[in-house]
Amino acid sequence: MKILLVNDDGIQAKGIQVLFKRLSKESENEVYIIAPDSNRSATSHHITMNGVYKLRKYKENQWATSGLPVDCSCLGITSDFFDFKFDLVISGINEGANIGTDIIYSGTCGAARQAVLNGVPAIALSVDPGIWDKEHIINMKYEALADFAAKNLKELAALASTKVPRAFVNVNAASLDSYKGVKYCKNLCIRDYGDRLHVEKSDEEMKVSFVPGEAVPLLNEECDAFVVKQGYIAVSTVYADPLANEIVDGMRFKL
Repeated sequence: MKILLVNDDGIQAKGIQVLFKRLSKESENEVYIIAPDSNRSATSHHITMNGVYKLRKYKENQWATSGLPVDCSCLGITSDFFDFKFDLVISGINEGANIGTDIIYSGTCGAARQAVLNGVPAIALSVDPGIWDKEHIINMKYEALADFAAKNLKELAALASTKVPRAFVNVNAASLDSYKGVKYCKNLCIRDYGDRLHVEKSDEEMKVSFVPGEAVPLLNEECDAFVVKQGYIAVSTVYADPLANEIVDGMRFKL
């Protein structure tokens, strides 16, 4: 299987390098990386359409780009850089969860979404540190989720859909050495971030800075956030195509 790894944390990130090493152990896999040259988190589905960006070799079968996570998927699938087609795109392993509302903002999920839009099955992998402090981030554990992905590539890829309505597979787990099991989650959590902006007021140019909140999930026992918190791997399929609800019968509009 020819596998392209992408991410939004950057090519130097531990998560993608752990995954590359684990997947490369299987003789049937050909593994490649195209990833940003530095952190591009929370870029969602931003794609470079104006101007150019750079691509350079980082290591054997690994390239770094000045572009964005979605650009990485496009480079692997729609460019003339490779003379073959990939069977699978995996985005991650991300430093931090991408559960529920996170998916809207996530560059990790944006890259996976772009892959299925371009006709290649895709999986997004993310690890939740539980506590966001320096110690927990430095000691993030990616090996167990990388091992799970390696053992279940075909099963996970089969959950993705490249036919309309297209969907990618979103996998989240806690930063642990092992897991209690795997649960499929059709309910995704709703996050209440509590973010705000601070403006340094002045009579001239004013500085605006982002002040993050606590990203508190509104839990229910069937959602992905609860499953991860309980020590399970949460697997979900997420639509890449926009789907609209039906308008309530009897609604009338004035012209």
